[in-house]
Amino acid sequence: MKCNVCGMDYGLSHNCSGIAPLMTAEEAAPPPTGFSPGYYLGLAFNIARWDHIAIRRASRDSNAIYYAAFFWIAAATIVLIATALSRTLAASRVSRLSGPAMVITVVIGMSFGLALMALLTFIQLGLCHLMAKWFFGGSGSYMGVMRPLLLGWFVNCLILIPVAGTLAAAIAWTAVLMMVFEEVDGIGRLQAFGISAGINFCFLVLQFMMTPVTRHL
Repeated sequence: MKCNVCGMDYGLSHNCSGIAPLMTAEEAAPPPTGFSPGYYLGLAFNIARWDHIAIRRASRDSNAIYYAAFFWIAAATIVLIATALSRTLAASRVSRLSGPAMVITVVIGMSFGLALMALLTFIQLGLCHLMAKWFFGGSGSYMGVMRPLLLGWFVNCLILIPVAGTLAAAIAWTAVLMMVFEEVDGIGRLQAFGISAGINFCFLVLQFMMTPVTRHL
């Protein structure tokens, strides 16, 4: 566990100094003003590299949520196009749709898929945050964990790698979840890993259950 006062990691007990750790100049620096996509893109890549300072800066930056939402939509759309577009087109051909009807069907199907991915993402992150607060005394806020996690969600694009993509994406996303909940909710690394790996595994199983299976006769 991590002490909410001094920030020290400990097991059963520790001697708290009663003094909060001082922030470095880099961490305490104010976020940029105005339109700054390059800054937040760099922040997103640093979060994916498990940069503690980037995670904490993003968690406290109220503007980060807007860029995070845009980056999430872009990454989720890429994943959805690569994994579901072919099935949507195949279903349209089976239904003998063509021209504008096929385009409308594809757009509706992809929009529904994106909305479902957003719902599952928010539920997943919400469950992790609630478990951190209820069982391990997490001290962060829901928005505090959402900002860095949505910025770092693009690691799920690793699922596009042939053969090992699903495993690589699961490992990378679990690591990002663990680091964010450790830094923002202030729980121990072992607890953060347990929550992240457990919830991620459950949602991975759910994803496979929701994916249609094609049988060749």
